[in-house]
Amino acid sequence: MNPFRRTVGGVALALLLWGGGLMGPPVLEAQVVVPGASDGRWPLQPATPGDNTLAPFNEGWYANDDGTFSLSFGYVNTNLDTLYIPLGENNFLDQAQFDGVQPTVFFPGRHRGVWSVTLPADMENTSVWWTLTTQYGHTTRVPGRTGAVAYELDWMPRPHGSVTPSVSFDGESGVGRGPPGIMAERRHTASVGSPLTLSVNVMDPSERDPEDSRSVDVPLRVVWSLLQGPAPVEYTRHESNPLPDEPQQSRGPRPAIAAGGASAPPRYPARAPAGPQVTRLSGEQGTANVIVTFTTPGEYVMLAQVDNFAAPDSGTQDQCCWTNAYVRVNVTP
Repeated sequence: MNPFRRTVGGVALALLLWGGGLMGPPVLEAQVVVPGASDGRWPLQPATPGDNTLAPFNEGWYANDDGTFSLSFGYVNTNLDTLYIPLGENNFLDQAQFDGVQPTVFFPGRHRGVWSVTLPADMENTSVWWTLTTQYGHTTRVPGRTGAVAYELDWMPRPHGSVTPSVSFDGESGVGRGPPGIMAERRHTASVGSPLTLSVNVMDPSERDPEDSRSVDVPLRVVWSLLQGPAPVEYTRHESNPLPDEPQQSRGPRPAIAAGGASAPPRYPARAPAGPQVTRLSGEQGTANVIVTFTTPGEYVMLAQVDNFAAPDSGTQDQCCWTNAYVRVNVTP
């Protein structure tokens, strides 16, 4: 299947829902300039940064070997700020049994395949709607569903042999792959200000032509970021990890000013001291470690995205090749 068609289909669905009113008001808002008004806006002038759209995306669906179906979701945040929207009336799934796995932290830009829902076989035709409402009053929603061939994603190797990496945790038997990924069974505990080391084991099972210079020695990359939590976290590079040889902002989300949820929580500094932590492993397997320090008590979910995007046949437009790994952390005062 043509991966480009799948991606265009995802964009088309978002635009269709937006234009049809299912995803809330457009970014361009008709505004009348009133004599003496302090903002001095012209009619149809775009809203200023900080009052733009946050839109959920349905990336597509996977037919799994065990008969289940996984729905992959992402989002686009057209604001310059990171938005924090807690789970609840402003961030929910209409199927209550799956609610709570979606992000509460939304970084600027387009982020593909950040989380997923796995439907049992008897729910194959069930739609799962994700609804978001920002503090600015914009409500957007999108359905995740199976059936449409244009949205079907696959596990097949890409032209140069890339496939999704395998991810696991020490002492646990599960192995995750692709955007559905894996949630660590262990829930970590930490206290505010005390560093916590998190680790994932990663392996790239891709088979590439050794005579193709573009396809050999492809490093694995692990980007640690925040999926759920009330405030930014700080990262420290673990001594076991080499320095990355690429700009850190190339794939992973970047902390920015928090615009807050419906209750307008406090604003945070524009960037945590180290930003999202990026680790590149030179071999086909290894362990990626990161040291995280929390500044605010609460429940957190950390996301480790493992990818091989240095390969010429891998990229977000292909919905390949990365795997999500999630770690829950309970932070006390």
